[in-house]
Amino acid sequence: MNKIYFFILIVICLNNHSASAQLAVTLNISYPAPTYLSEWNNSRSGIVTVILNSAGQQEATLIKFRTQLQNSNGDIIATSNDGTARVYTIRSGATSFTLDKALQLENLQFVDGGIINRIQTSGKLPADNYTLCIELLSSVSGISLTKLPVCRPFVQINYQLPYLLSPTDKVWLDANVAQSLITFRWSSLVPISREGILYHLQVWEILPGQEPMQALRGNQPILDTQIRGTTQYFWRPQLNLKDDSGHLFIWTVQTLDLKGIPVPSTDENNQGRSEPRVFGVCDHLKQDKADPGEDCSKERKL
Repeated sequence: MNKIYFFILIVICLNNHSASAQLAVTLNISYPAPTYLSEWNNSRSGIVTVILNSAGQQEATLIKFRTQLQNSNGDIIATSNDGTARVYTIRSGATSFTLDKALQLENLQFVDGGIINRIQTSGKLPADNYTLCIELLSSVSGISLTKLPVCRPFVQINYQLPYLLSPTDKVWLDANVAQSLITFRWSSLVPISREGILYHLQVWEILPGQEPMQALRGNQPILDTQIRGTTQYFWRPQLNLKDDSGHLFIWTVQTLDLKGIPVPSTDENNQGRSEPRVFGVCDHLKQDKADPGEDCSKERKL
């Protein structure tokens, strides 16, 4: 009889402990998620909060995060290794973790070699819609401490690169004005990056007999500068632009993050470069002609 009472007492104690030690998990990720995965250690990027309700008791609980990463199709692209996951100690009340602790980048096992290569070379996930799911495990038994994984979507965005506004494509500029000042203007990156960006403006001269893209790929730029905080640049060229034959130029803007890495766009091959534009400079007023380039275009075609 004493054994029966003892068994019942153990069952009651276990039930009371289960009822008195309850776990809840919240997961918040900022929108859009930080471009670099290394920046997930910043609390502004998001927070994982684990709430342990232990009915006033102060016992410590050892946990691990089980992590799963899905792409926009719902395919699992990475899963954490339970055996090598880091162990954390939580106590009664709320314990907050930065997102890198839940993501466990160093512990994720990716199934896509292309994504691994992208992270290794740039520190970023490819642009896509993702879902991060986390589950709490007991570090002692390995049993799940949460009924279901907690999942939240996040976005690694593609940007719309700036559009070159001025000089417009295939326009002739008056050499008398351009000799002193040429103004370059372009639209902003869309959406605006929270981390900040640099605009890398480059101008190449197209030599006689060259195609515009040959000049861009093969010549040294005659203007090569980076601009932050504005979408225009005033260039005072140190060139003699008042030739009868005129000068042709090609220009573009490359959009970079503050680490000097091209921002991601729908076409990864363009390395953050906006579609280039070609313009000419002609001393057309020398012949008192009304149309820009009327004389120069006889020898140089835009």
